[in-house]
Amino acid sequence: MISILFNFAVYRILGRISLSASRKIFLVLAVLFNLGILFYFKYFDFYLENVNALFRTNFVLKKLVLPLGISFFTFQQLSFVIDAYKGKVPKYDLICYASFVTFFPQLIAGPIVTHDELVPQFFNHDKKAFSWEHFSQGVYLFQIGLSKKVLIADVFGNAVNWGFSNIDKLDSTNAILTVLAYTIQIYFDFSGYCDMASGVGRMMNLELPVNFDSPYKALTIIEFWERWHITLTRFFTRYIYIPF
Repeated sequence: MISILFNFAVYRILGRISLSASRKIFLVLAVLFNLGILFYFKYFDFYLENVNALFRTNFVLKKLVLPLGISFFTFQQLSFVIDAYKGKVPKYDLICYASFVTFFPQLIAGPIVTHDELVPQFFNHDKKAFSWEHFSQGVYLFQIGLSKKVLIADVFGNAVNWGFSNIDKLDSTNAILTVLAYTIQIYFDFSGYCDMASGVGRMMNLELPVNFDSPYKALTIIEFWERWHITLTRFFTRYIYIPF
């Protein structure tokens, strides 16, 4: 909640000031704030573990409880603030912004949605009427995602768990099979969650961007990353690669 209020306040401030230097200061503060929260909850213990291992120190791990979907709502808020800095965000109230950040179907595992993809759908009166066609499409898509997760990812996950727990017992064949099983598990797990998110969104007449486009059919590494976690690649391209 604090994160939402802070970023919304920065968005409103950016809309009221015109001095380039002042706008940059608030943009930098917002970026540091969001990345700082992400680092603290997700990577701080990992950092301390490595410091202890390298320098034989005894820093106590905080064992923080990781907030659900912190990576995804962090990236979405960063994209929003950066677009606000560029003057590409129309006037939204706090409810619209909070709904955009906490939209529950894709909050946990993506896809990463930008404000211009989701918020305008909240204002579309045609989408506020129940549609049996869209609801049935959503149920169908949700079932596909659930099947990917339960029938494929979790089944291969059992083999992966055994392989990772018995590394000293693996021969060449079992090691290769474990790697292949993990490759299947991670794809069907991740894409399954995204399909379920899109399905729930579709039930509510809301469309989410495609996040996976048969990446294992890619013939090159470049093509693979154009098909794998598409919205994350788009985020890095739009907000990091191109600006630099």
